[in-house]
Amino acid sequence: MARPSNNFETLSLTIAVTPQIKAYLEDLTAWGTYGASPAEAAKTILSKGIEDLLAGRLPRRDFRIEDGKVLKQDGNDWAAIK
Repeated sequence: MARPSNNFETLSLTIAVTPQIKAYLEDLTAWGTYGASPAEAAKTILSKGIEDLLAGRLPRRDFRIEDGKVLKQDGNDWAAIK
């Protein structure tokens, strides 16, 4: 069954990995659980990490980028880092 088309904007991201990491990503594709290619395996792992972050299973960062400025969280407020 074909998966539904993505309604969200997508961006390409290029990463560099060591030959060992590429080999591990290839190994993960052997069962198909992580996708059919090393790139799909990396995407699956990245997506899982972000899901864990958003679900509170990983600590969140206390800064954000807004209008090109780095803001640090101070309680419920955000202030520019000087």
